Amino acid sequence: MSKNKITQNQYIFIVVSTMIGVGILSMASGLCKTAHQQGWISALIGGLYPIFIVITAAIIGDKTNYTSFFHVNNKIYGKILSYIFTLIFFLYFLTIFVAVTSGFVDVLRQTITRFLSPIYIILPIFILIPLISMCGINMAGRICEFYFYITLPLIFIPLFLIARGSIINIKPIFSSFNEILKATPASFYVFTGCEISYLIISNISNKSNTKKAGIIAALITTGIYTFCVFITIYYLGWELTSRLEYPLLYLIQAMPIPIISNFTAVFLFLWSAIILKTLICMSFAVSYLLSKLVKIDYRKANFMFLPIALIYVFFMIPNYNRKAILDATIPYFFIFFSAWALITTILVSIKFKGSKK
Repeated sequence: MSKNKITQNQYIFIVVSTMIGVGILSMASGLCKTAHQQGWISALIGGLYPIFIVITAAIIGDKTNYTSFFHVNNKIYGKILSYIFTLIFFLYFLTIFVAVTSGFVDVLRQTITRFLSPIYIILPIFILIPLISMCGINMAGRICEFYFYITLPLIFIPLFLIARGSIINIKPIFSSFNEILKATPASFYVFTGCEISYLIISNISNKSNTKKAGIIAALITTGIYTFCVFITIYYLGWELTSRLEYPLLYLIQAMPIPIISNFTAVFLFLWSAIILKTLICMSFAVSYLLSKLVKIDYRKANFMFLPIALIYVFFMIPNYNRKAILDATIPYFFIFFSAWALITTILVSIKFKGSKK
């Protein structure tokens, strides 16, 4: 693994970057199918998952004196279980890397690159991302921090439509708490990737308040997703939102920008930076885990997983395939991570109770 260090700010932006991707365009649709106009509340409650993840990551890091993820697993579970758990983490981040790539391709092919074959979008990604990722976590942190400030205004562009929305679309605010809870698990999908905190928390140079930094990252992401779902419902209504595949993109297309003739293309071009930094973070996670699994250099691992990912990505490019694969796998990953985080936190609190920074 690269010995690069990251600042607490970079840690925050890496965690945020892993969670904000293709899901921001489609999240409102899935939530409105179940929770209707209350979908934004389900998004808000769903933010408890990343908060749980970053808090347990901070506790594990603090109790083990910020030992690396792989060594923590070895000390707690032994070599065999540690290898199995590392393999599960690898398969998870590989799945997310492929899902983000295929979702990105799908969005572009439905909007501004209908004439292009998927391979012409995938190959540049598969060449560029490893070249950046192989530079280590420090490079990923710097890119995430820089582009966050550039792309943040994109999130708040829908505010220009607030005057054209209707408060009626979000009323009644509370009509069925059961519907809100039933839709909440679907919101967990967009928070996938926050588990990278377990891998990178040991790389933070200033470890004085890692728990606070993680919580800030989780709250920023939760706030962005809740806002996007709320404003989509506020403008479109839950009925239309639930029927659209990418309701936020539909919202952007509805914006009258007199100076720019094709604002959707401009938005997607800028939004691509969000996706690319997400893929850089995922590539780092996959490469790091692969380097531990097969005991190869981290830099080489950045390219070794690509043939598998290339095959995998073509299975996910049709939206219905991607949804079927994620629906079949992600819930089990969430159960595993929740159990692993809770058990590991308890075990390190007992075994490393006297550890000091």
